[in-house]
Amino acid sequence: MVNKFLKDNYKKTFTIVEEIINQWDPLDLLAIDCPCDEYEFEIRQVAAAALRIDNAEELVREITEILYKAFDEDFKKSKDCLEIANKITNRLIS
Repeated sequence: MVNKFLKDNYKKTFTIVEEIINQWDPLDLLAIDCPCDEYEFEIRQVAAAALRIDNAEELVREITEILYKAFDEDFKKSKDCLEIANKITNRLIS
């Protein structure tokens, strides 16, 4: 029962994070026809962080760190991370 709840909660969180990150397209990779799962690894990390963290301010730091680790200097949209963290947090609590 607990495992099903955890799996369902993770799936819901992953789906929300996936939708928001892909719409944002932080490196504009989807805009140039890269595969739709281009950010899947980072989305999984952000989803896991969103399950641990209960506020947007901390989630901003996690998102920024995850994307900088993944894309280094190519990641230029760090100023958008607060908006993205707010969107994720708001969707998860609604």
